[in-house]
Amino acid sequence: MKTKITSLLFVLVFLLSACGGAAGASGGSELQQNREKWEGQNFDHYRYNLVVTCFCIFAGAEVTYEVQDGQVVNQTVQPHPDRQIDPDEISEYYQEYDTIEKVFDFLERATNEADEVTVAYDPTYGYPTEVAVDWDTEVADEEVYLSLSNLEPVQ
Repeated sequence: MKTKITSLLFVLVFLLSACGGAAGASGGSELQQNREKWEGQNFDHYRYNLVVTCFCIFAGAEVTYEVQDGQVVNQTVQPHPDRQIDPDEISEYYQEYDTIEKVFDFLERATNEADEVTVAYDPTYGYPTEVAVDWDTEVADEEVYLSLSNLEPVQ
């Protein structure tokens, strides 16, 4: 009996935390609060890693972006274990996510258009660290997952 209650509590906590992580679940307020937290950092120059996972040719490719004054000033594509990746092609495909500000814009659009959006935010800086978007739950292979990591201000 104790195991069943513990399992039930775990499931309830998981479901509640999943609802809290969805960008649209709180009327956009969580998204807005974290955007404001990010903007409050006043990072004019920063660097971060991005991996996009999707049903696409560049799935799993890792790119390090250096952003200054809202513009990408350097892009480094990490070697992919399965294939050669042309930096120009990935630059075009990833341009929607090549700054933290653009990722927030993407999240706003996804919140308004997708069936499901789940986001985890960095507790210190407010930027999204994990994003899962299912544009249409009735369709397979159109989901997009973003993983942002190693954010660091550049002096």
